[in-house]
Amino acid sequence: MSKQINDKDVEGWLSECRTKSTREAYIYGSNLFFSWLLKEKSLSLDQFKQLSSKEIKTLLLQYQNSEPRGEGRVYKSKHVHRDTKTNIRVAKPKKLSKNAINMVLTAIQSFCMYLEKPLLLKGKRVNQEDDNHSHYFANGDLGKMFDVCDLKGKAIIATACSLGWEVSDFLALDRKLIENHIAKAESEGKQFIYFPTTRTKTHVPRLAILNPLAIKSLKEWLAINPTNTLFDMTKSGITKFMISTAKKANLKTTGNVRFHRIRAWVFNSLLKAGFSEPEAKYIVGKGIPHSDGTYLRLQQGIEEKYPQYYEGYLNIKPQKVMRVVDDRFKRDSEERINRLEAQLLAMQRTLKQLLEQKA
Repeated sequence: MSKQINDKDVEGWLSECRTKSTREAYIYGSNLFFSWLLKEKSLSLDQFKQLSSKEIKTLLLQYQNSEPRGEGRVYKSKHVHRDTKTNIRVAKPKKLSKNAINMVLTAIQSFCMYLEKPLLLKGKRVNQEDDNHSHYFANGDLGKMFDVCDLKGKAIIATACSLGWEVSDFLALDRKLIENHIAKAESEGKQFIYFPTTRTKTHVPRLAILNPLAIKSLKEWLAINPTNTLFDMTKSGITKFMISTAKKANLKTTGNVRFHRIRAWVFNSLLKAGFSEPEAKYIVGKGIPHSDGTYLRLQQGIEEKYPQYYEGYLNIKPQKVMRVVDDRFKRDSEERINRLEAQLLAMQRTLKQLLEQKA
């Protein structure tokens, strides 16, 4: 993780960040820009703060067009190399994506607002990139990944597929909160858990759902989990987990295996199941127009529908789908036969009455 720059104005600016994730993003982005500024323009942070808004804007757009790179990651290698005496390795900095460049620009734009030097960058930024390089989870992929995992991995996959959250909020889940919800559901004999929460990044309300597979997997993991946290993992750690699990499951991937694609799977599965778009958005935490009572009405509708559609659309390890279909077909057939028998009896009675009248 990047270290915060030791500067009074930077400290004041970062202290106003509403969330930890925003603060960390701003630290990373400002470090990248000010390192580039010193290396390429020979300008220090103090000199930067003396510039006018127009001069800062020019430098920021020059940075954007310079094909900037990220920080080289320093880490300990598991293998000692023949040509070195230490096992310390440095990964070469990679070229920043357009989205990452925009994040840097946002950080510096925010810092300049703090300095009371607003920057107008509308129409000047690089366009955001759509994620066209990640593997899209098809039906069965997540179930196969679930099968090859240990108890911790099963809990991660099942819970992620139940919630549909982004990785930062997922990893921030509180162990005690989850334990309390599971205990309450068991005491009340409930198979599904619903509780309102808020997405940290956007402050958008959403409805957390823990389905039976997630609850079962979490209980089994919590029974042996030695830590005070739920999963005790970093973002890079869960990315490695996703990649290695996909390999173990022998998935035929069409791109990079990323955690956030589970969120897309959940959202699309909800729509396929017949949930309305506002209902699906409320579950995964996408913004919707609302008025008093909107979320309460949505929650009521969701709690009515979810158990009905769980096995057929939202369970990555369905056990009863065929039986449900068979039972439904059998029930429909019996009802059809009963209706035909009733119609036949009615016709027989009518025919008998006509014959009696004729006689």
